Amino acid sequence: MAAEPRIEREPNQRFLAALLLLAVVTRLAWVLWVHPPDDYVFSDMRKYVERAQRLASIGTESGIRELAWQAFGTHALLALPLRVFGTTNLTSAAILWGSMAAGAVPLSYLLARRVCMRHETAYAVGIGTLLWHPNLSNSGYFLSETPFLFFQLWSTYGLVCTFQDGRRAMQAGVASAFAFAVRPQSALFFGLAGLLWFVHRRKLPHVRLGHLLRIGLPLLAMLAFSLWRFERHTGYGPGIAENVNMNLTAGRCHNIVTQAFPTQARLEQSEREGNTRDGRRVSLPEYRVLAHVLPDDHFFALRPALASETIRFVGYIGDPEVHREIRWRCYEHTGWLEQVRYSLVNASLLWFVSYPWPEAERGRGTFFPAIEMYRHLFQVFILFPSLVGMGIGLASAGRRPAMALVALQLVTSIAVAAIFFGEIRLRTPYDPYSILLAAEIMATAWLFTRRERS
Repeated sequence: MAAEPRIEREPNQRFLAALLLLAVVTRLAWVLWVHPPDDYVFSDMRKYVERAQRLASIGTESGIRELAWQAFGTHALLALPLRVFGTTNLTSAAILWGSMAAGAVPLSYLLARRVCMRHETAYAVGIGTLLWHPNLSNSGYFLSETPFLFFQLWSTYGLVCTFQDGRRAMQAGVASAFAFAVRPQSALFFGLAGLLWFVHRRKLPHVRLGHLLRIGLPLLAMLAFSLWRFERHTGYGPGIAENVNMNLTAGRCHNIVTQAFPTQARLEQSEREGNTRDGRRVSLPEYRVLAHVLPDDHFFALRPALASETIRFVGYIGDPEVHREIRWRCYEHTGWLEQVRYSLVNASLLWFVSYPWPEAERGRGTFFPAIEMYRHLFQVFILFPSLVGMGIGLASAGRRPAMALVALQLVTSIAVAAIFFGEIRLRTPYDPYSILLAAEIMATAWLFTRRERS
């Protein structure tokens, strides 16, 4: 197969500077004046802030199981400015979140300049990510989406540079380690990227043992630390975050609400009262929307495995043994074919039915219309060409391995959603890759049509 086509990879420095300036101005204006994230500290955001404040004020602790509920990366990053400027100074944290959101914009352009065939396409990707409201909106909440968007883009750009000319391997390794700390499911992408290199290693002469070590060692160090930290808080292992147990149960049982109670008496009282808001409770709003929108006989209907939209049990909300037993009951009730359907339903929630959260709650009248408009823009203009681009990127991996890396990001997003569950908010850090792939496909189609007419 032919070598990777020769592409002019150097960015337009003036365009890059202008893009960075506009990204910084718009993102900081958003987090400081339009949508300060400290005005929206509720639900998941509240938990991240509480953990960050605890870490900033007390430091590291042992045996606090609640601290192992989610991956530590987001609240650890959030704790950095709080440690320096004071635990109540959330404005400093907002500036950090706005800066990471801003950094993602030029990184998207730099990545596109590396992998797209035409520089006009890279310009379109840079402008598209600058104007992409969902990622701007995410920067106004203390959630994992913004740091993951930044570090995963930095990681992908570094990996592409390493594949193409052997540069930025250490940057790729450090950025990958941070991305993993924020969202451990990114390990699937790094594993697939390693497999891509192994399969096509003869066509990637720039990647040598030293490059692999500079990329792999920071990742392995972060994995080792995450495993150690988890066992230090929970007393068992291996593991990284206990919410994976509940998330997997929800994805394989299709229940909307999970409730954990300290005693059987409390559980029975909750059942008698039909109360779905007591105990230690976690709910999935995307499943609730699915249940309300689609009839039971629709292929993409919810259809809970245990016939109830609520699962209650006695024990800790993230207990792996309890959740394992519940999942086996769900497997017995559904069979493998229904589990395949569950996976298709879960993946579809990345794009359809699921509504944007948390914009749908506080400030709904002001912020929801814009995010809803962009949901439809994605469905109409980006979804189909990006999936076509993903397929072509994978099929042409031997000729364009750098583009295949971008395609693997979408593969990761879809695979994780299929196993657990999809949600528009969870998809948005992957939107720059969708925009890039869609832009490349549309540019290619336009050039082909132009040649056919001439």
